[in-house]
Amino acid sequence: MKQGTAVALGNFDGLHTGHMKVLQAALSSSGDGVVPVVLLFDCHPLKVLNGSEPPYIMTQQDRDSLLHDMGFVTVTESFDEICNMSPTEFVDGILCKKLNAKTVCCGYNYRFGKGGSGDTQMLKKLCGERSVNVIVAKEQMADGESVSSTRIRKLIESGDVEKAGKLLGRPFGYNLTVIHGNKNGRQLGFPTANQAFPDGFAVPKYGVYASRTTVDGKTYRSITNIGVRPTIEDTALLSETHIIGVDRDLYGEKIKVELLFYIREERKFNSLEEVFLQVREDIRLVLVK
Repeated sequence: MKQGTAVALGNFDGLHTGHMKVLQAALSSSGDGVVPVVLLFDCHPLKVLNGSEPPYIMTQQDRDSLLHDMGFVTVTESFDEICNMSPTEFVDGILCKKLNAKTVCCGYNYRFGKGGSGDTQMLKKLCGERSVNVIVAKEQMADGESVSSTRIRKLIESGDVEKAGKLLGRPFGYNLTVIHGNKNGRQLGFPTANQAFPDGFAVPKYGVYASRTTVDGKTYRSITNIGVRPTIEDTALLSETHIIGVDRDLYGEKIKVELLFYIREERKFNSLEEVFLQVREDIRLVLVK
C-alpha cells in the first residue's frame, strides 16, 4: 500500500471483546495518513493445519461489514501460503512490503511464521529493527477465564447465548435470508420468518430463545425456535422467528436475528393446539422481561 498502515493481526473469527482490544489499538494508531487495516485469511488456519475448521460464530459477510463500519480496510491473504513463511519473511514480505505497516497490533498470544515459531517478543524485535511500532493487547478476561472464540462456541452450543453475548460484546446473531417454510406458524396465528444456517455455522442448542429481530432498520422483540420441529416430524434444521408486531411477507429478504436468552428446550407436543398454548406463553415471557 502506498499509504502507511496500522495493521491489526489475529484470527478474527468472532470479533469478540478480545479481538476488539486489538482492533481499537489499530484504530487509535491510525490517522495523519495512516490507514487502519485488518489482515484476514481466506480460511480458518485450522483448516490448513489440521484439515478441519471449527464452526464459525459469524458469517464472513457480517464480519467484513462490521469491520468496514468500524473504518477498516480489509486485506485477505492465502493462509496456505503465509503459513510456510518464516517470521522474517512474513514481516518483510507482508507487513513491510505489501502493507507498508507503521504500527502493528496483535493479541498477547499471537503466533506467526512457519510452525507458529514467532511470538509477540519476536514480532517486537523484527518490527523494531524496521522502525515499525508494535502494540500487544492484554488478555481479556470474563468471569475469571480468558475470552476466546472456542469458549464462545461452547456457550452457543450449550444454549447460553446470554453469556456468549457478554464475551462478544454484542448479542450473538445472524443475518440470513428468509426462506419458505411449511406455514404451520401462520396457521397457528404466529407467522414465522424461517432461516437456514449455512454449512459450518455454530448452531445454537435446539430450543426456544427470546430474541430481537431487525427488519428494514427497525428492531422488534421476537421469539426464535431453533431445531427440527418434532411435533410435525420435520427433519430440516431451521431458525424460525416470530416477530412481534410484524406480519408481512419477508421471503427473500435478509433479516438480522439476535438471540438474547434461552427459554426452553424444543419438545414434541401432542397437538398443534398444545403448540399454540406454549407459544403464547413463550411470547408472554418475552414481553414481560
